[in-house]
Amino acid sequence: MGKQARQRKADKRRRRQQASASRSEPRSGARSGALPVRELVYAAVGLLREPVVDARRYRDLLAMLAEGPPRVTVEVDAVIGEAIQEARRRNWTGSEAARQIERRMGARHAGYVTDRIGWAGGQGAHSSHLGPWAAREGLALIDALACAIEVLGLLLSLPTLPRLGAGPGTVRRPPRSAENTRMLEKVRALLAKAESTTFPEEAEALSAKAQELMARHAIDEAMVDAGAGAGVDDGPTGVRVPVDDPYAGAKSILLSEVASANRCRAVWSKGYGFSTVVGFESDLEFVDVLYTSLLVQATSAMVAAGSQFDRSGRSRTRSFRQAFLLAYATRIGQRLRAAEAAGRAAAAEEYGAALLPVLADRSAAVKAAEAAAFPGAVSRSVSVSNAAGWAAGSAAADLASLSGRTEVPA
Repeated sequence: MGKQARQRKADKRRRRQQASASRSEPRSGARSGALPVRELVYAAVGLLREPVVDARRYRDLLAMLAEGPPRVTVEVDAVIGEAIQEARRRNWTGSEAARQIERRMGARHAGYVTDRIGWAGGQGAHSSHLGPWAAREGLALIDALACAIEVLGLLLSLPTLPRLGAGPGTVRRPPRSAENTRMLEKVRALLAKAESTTFPEEAEALSAKAQELMARHAIDEAMVDAGAGAGVDDGPTGVRVPVDDPYAGAKSILLSEVASANRCRAVWSKGYGFSTVVGFESDLEFVDVLYTSLLVQATSAMVAAGSQFDRSGRSRTRSFRQAFLLAYATRIGQRLRAAEAAGRAAAAEEYGAALLPVLADRSAAVKAAEAAAFPGAVSRSVSVSNAAGWAAGSAAADLASLSGRTEVPA
């Protein structure tokens, strides 16, 4: 063996020995204060990001933290607070971040971060949120630390979301909140009647009238804004609407149909369980209310159809419900667009040739805002494999009231 080969072998043996010593070092409880708290915390987060987590070493790091000085919980609170602020700089609201944590880790982790966000930061430099929270939850300190570190790892992994709303320096038109409130109250009254009636034809007429009113209201706002002069406008903004499993893909299509019929655009973020709807503010409010109501109606009708089986007794429930929701979304979109067209036609009689350029400008503004927020967005096709589900979904959509009851939970 040559000299260089012997040297490489010796270097390799030394590196293995150093790595082994490093792995075994945290086993000594006497060294629990040897490393700064933050270094231990981020080392634990780093272990969680490994493809295969070294559970023994991870538990050792937690034990070192739990056996550390009393200020450990204060330091961990500070690190979590910094991560929350960083998530906000990446355009996540506190509730959105907490929802991601609940989706991936469960209610206890979400409860911890929600409590941490609401915790008064003015408690003082020596106060701790983690310790009292652990006591309320009946958790040992080591388990509370594990919860905090897992939350920290997810917060640090959240990507930057598109910024919603007009940029700084935009000249905003004077608010007309009273007018908007009156219109929404009138629309909701019509929709409440539509949802309470037992006659499908009456529900259809009332729902269509409500959609026409909203379309006309949006057109009137557009014409007023256009008359106020260039640059005096709220411009397109956006909201993120939760879209959860099961059948999240079909639900996202329902939301997209509702958005499209109301001059908005919806982009589904599958991995994070929400769609971003881009449009003008008055349209967005109606989209959110209407989508929530239609989703509740669709789910009720779908569940009422019961479980489905083929001739061999094999379950076809999932494919039936997927097809049901897709057909429901498609038919609802057709109904909404027809009602919106009727409202637009009525407005054209008043505004004449001035209407089309204004609507075209607003449509272009919404499309541009969507493209700026989601430059890499792609459209994907959806397949249907259950004809019975498609037929049932279409029939349910024909009977649905286009309701926007505010008491329906999101």
